[in-house]
Amino acid sequence: MPWFIIQSERKTSTVYIVEADDAATAVSGENEADYLGYFDSETTGMQVIGPFKSQDDALESDFAFVDGQ
Repeated sequence: MPWFIIQSERKTSTVYIVEADDAATAVSGENEADYLGYFDSETTGMQVIGPFKSQDDALESDFAFVDGQ
């Protein structure tokens, strides 16, 4: 049975904390913001790549690259 790689696009939201006099100043970039982290939200798209003859072929392809787990 052939193998496939599914790539799913996700929205990533970056979270910062900033001290400012008001909301408009906070988003203006005038004050230094500290990075808190990120989170993934809803899926925005998907791509299916393949077929590959084996799991090893799929995992050795450029499409199997990930930043981390």
